[in-house]
Amino acid sequence: MRSRVFAGAVVLMLAGCGGASPGPVASVSPPVVAEAGAISTDVAWTQLMIALDQRMLAALELAPQRAGSKDLNAFAADVARRHEAEVVRLRELLQTTGAPETNPHEGHDMPGMITKENLSLLATKSGAAFDTMLADSLRAHFEQCRMLAGSEQSAGADPAVKALAAAVETTRQADLDRLATLSG
Repeated sequence: MRSRVFAGAVVLMLAGCGGASPGPVASVSPPVVAEAGAISTDVAWTQLMIALDQRMLAALELAPQRAGSKDLNAFAADVARRHEAEVVRLRELLQTTGAPETNPHEGHDMPGMITKENLSLLATKSGAAFDTMLADSLRAHFEQCRMLAGSEQSAGADPAVKALAAAVETTRQADLDRLATLSG
């Protein structure tokens, strides 16, 4: 069981930080159980989701001034509102684990995360070009969040974190479905 949990933590960590080829891998000790029953998988997933949501929130903030589609703008506002609430909940869960509130993913570009370069490019677009780029970014974000939430449910230990992961998986699928309808 511990090896399965440890493997899940490694999968979450590796799935989170993409980009350049990895350097040598340091030896890793088995996951530590935190005060609230969370393990490193729960902590890693929570930290990763905060980083993903925060970067997407920066993109969503551009929609009111740049979106060409009223429907996409309304969808972006809805997603932003839910992501803001989710970040609050994620931070609460992270606090219960005793893990530091620092962002170990700061400066990393991960699958499903809009890069800083793409965020800057998105800020220069408007109308249909903005809508297309935002929709593509949202789709990648929703898909990655769903995959990570599934991993957390399989490998995590903390019931509250796993429950949030289940909710994330469900809402991200609904968001993907709604986005597909909007993108036509």
